[in-house]
Amino acid sequence: MTRAVKTTSDLEPDQQPHRWDDHVALYEDVFEPLTQSFSSAAIAALAAEPQSHVLDSAAGAGGAALELARRGHRVTAIDASPAMVARTKERASTTGLVIDALTMDGQDLAFPDRSFDAALSILGVILFPDAVRGLSELRRVVRPGGRIVLVTWTAPEAYELVGELRAAALSVLGSLPSRPLPAQLRYKEKGEFQALFAAAGLPTVEISEVAAELVAPSPAWLSERLAFAPGMAAFLEGFGGAKPEVIAAFRQRLETLRGAGRVSLTARAYVGSVTVAHA
Repeated sequence: MTRAVKTTSDLEPDQQPHRWDDHVALYEDVFEPLTQSFSSAAIAALAAEPQSHVLDSAAGAGGAALELARRGHRVTAIDASPAMVARTKERASTTGLVIDALTMDGQDLAFPDRSFDAALSILGVILFPDAVRGLSELRRVVRPGGRIVLVTWTAPEAYELVGELRAAALSVLGSLPSRPLPAQLRYKEKGEFQALFAAAGLPTVEISEVAAELVAPSPAWLSERLAFAPGMAAFLEGFGGAKPEVIAAFRQRLETLRGAGRVSLTARAYVGSVTVAHA
């Protein structure tokens, strides 16, 4: 299959692997606790047999991979960010877990057909420039009868972190420029998510919706760590010279509405699971 090559300038910040290299620690501290709730739902939907060989595609700092290893599975974790892969290896070593962590493009997996018993991707494949290709690669490397699970964002209006940040920006700027739909929201509707699976040759997907909480010790703590991902960093930079004022307004808004202590912000995602059909 021939795949069109996109240049870096065509891609959003979150779609550029090298940009993630600068966000590993912040992502792990701020955002991974939220995504781990989605990972738990995905692992449950995976329903893998004990000691299965499981692939985590676009594994980030290794949150889901570590949980799979804790449950006794043989885990391979791949990510296109070398720094993310290095952090996964470090965490596995520190906790005494075994994970084969590799730097690799999830759209072009270097594994033979039917290499794995199951595969998952938590908010990863859905960000790929060619998400259909990424999911098709998972279908190729998972044996017939094995399970594949993807997680994607849904209900962006319920994503309270961005909602509160936009409200703060509006209070400072008076209006906000229209922005194109970000890549991570391409599959926010159930029909769009179903179509992704169908395009990858996996038409019998089951989809459930999961809510999770981004929890921070305080609005002040969170305000200092908002640039936890390339896309969030770029979003903040888009406010130009007003960025400090917007962040200050975000903190004040949270403290006014939710107090100066522990704060919890809701997000929602779809979990799509499918069994690879026998040929």
